[in-house]
Amino acid sequence: MTKDFSKIFSYSKIERFKKCPYAYYLNYLDPEWKGFQKPRDYKTKGSAVHGAITLFYYLPLEERSFEAMKGCLEKAWFSDVEPQKKPPLGKKGGFGSLREERKAYLQSLKMLKNFLAIAEINPPLFYLPTKEIRYSFCDYEEMIQPLERGFFISGKFDRVDQRKDGTLRVIDFKTGKEKNNTGQLDFYRLLAELNFKRPVSLVSYYYLQEGKVVDYPAKKSASIEEIKEAILDDVRAIESTEEFEPRPSRLCRYCDFEDICPYAKR
Repeated sequence: MTKDFSKIFSYSKIERFKKCPYAYYLNYLDPEWKGFQKPRDYKTKGSAVHGAITLFYYLPLEERSFEAMKGCLEKAWFSDVEPQKKPPLGKKGGFGSLREERKAYLQSLKMLKNFLAIAEINPPLFYLPTKEIRYSFCDYEEMIQPLERGFFISGKFDRVDQRKDGTLRVIDFKTGKEKNNTGQLDFYRLLAELNFKRPVSLVSYYYLQEGKVVDYPAKKSASIEEIKEAILDDVRAIESTEEFEPRPSRLCRYCDFEDICPYAKR
């Protein structure tokens, strides 16, 4: 499988282009800034919650409790930009003060408590991310699949369950507020079927702030062929772009390149 990552597209990569082609160029094509990450508190918090849930499911069933989840969060609390740094993470985690970091940690614990209230302790697991959560890029590499000659897609699944009829349920954990976004679930539905060679009958968001599950039956969504063609349209649009023009908006404040972008303050 290809390792030319300029030809591999994830959902987040496509969405970055749609929000701002210039930020896409800096992150994926510019030799100086390619792969740059700015520490952000919400990224650290989101990664920690996801990592804690992954570690939780690797525990023996009899050990899966909220107390154990607390221990999983402690292990998952690290900075993506400097994984070996021990807490408190401070600026490496995107936090302006120790007080801010403590507040984010408590918010993460609350989301994990909500998770335990809505999730199955012993689900019919089909796929879990690697338990080596500090170095999980292998999850992305293992999921690379051809989309069309020269183009590929990939991504990371939070959890995939096997349903009683043998079909799959793709689950995505959300640490932000609820949004009506089925595009990401369509993307992961296609990616799952390409990788696991089984039909996906259900895709779900677990909103951990609200403690809410939203299910999207595949039969009510677009067909796999329609999803694939829509993604190809996006990929072709990116590949045909010659001038990656900036698209300043209020989202600039969340961009990794805010400090260096001459357009952000506009």
